[in-house]
Amino acid sequence: MGFQSRIKPKKSLGQNFFRNKSLAKHIVNLVLENSPEHITEIGPGKGAFTSLFYGATKNMTLVETDVILSSELANVYKNATILHQDFLEIPLTFSPTTYFGSLPYNISKPIIKKIITSDTFTNPAFFIIQKEVAEKYANKKTNLLGLMREIYADCKILLTIKPSNFYPKPNVMSSFIKFIPHDRHSSVDKGALEKLIRNSFIQPRKTLKNNLRNTKYLLLEQEHSLRPSQLTLEQYISILNRS
Repeated sequence: MGFQSRIKPKKSLGQNFFRNKSLAKHIVNLVLENSPEHITEIGPGKGAFTSLFYGATKNMTLVETDVILSSELANVYKNATILHQDFLEIPLTFSPTTYFGSLPYNISKPIIKKIITSDTFTNPAFFIIQKEVAEKYANKKTNLLGLMREIYADCKILLTIKPSNFYPKPNVMSSFIKFIPHDRHSSVDKGALEKLIRNSFIQPRKTLKNNLRNTKYLLLEQEHSLRPSQLTLEQYISILNRS
């Protein structure tokens, strides 16, 4: 599964190598359902998923920050583009592409934000992330992470993954999640909307009136006593439009 290597997972890089071959095949098949022309894999590690993608399409970009792993990936996947870089530091110029990654838990949120807010997010994107975080993205009950995601994409949790599928075993469950781009809010100033939502959640348990005191935002009387988690994205857009 992938290439054989004695490289030990680096805790500093949040590495947990995937080791369930049959589950990896199932995950890859879900990504390949729409026959993507190009795949950008973030943190391929030892290539557990890369080896399966590579059999279906050689049009791949692999972004790996570990110098030894990136070198081994280059030796094995000679027709792929290998970038030995930190994904958060590179400009996104891949288009059209399908993003995929079994992401380090500690940086999954900034990676996902970078992708779904970029112009290259035109195809569904797939990630393995911490189950608790995935549920916040997908939860229909309003929360900051879910609201920010809803500006740019729909999402669906496809699978729950047990710790035993990784080496070393993480202390938490994981989820395989899919983000689907949409343009429902193409006429909205997304940067301004994000700022409004962040300001509203400065103190999540306090009322909207309290959090937005001394700001330019105009609230309706019935919104004063609401907590930020009680508003839908459409209500936040209404506040933005009237302010």
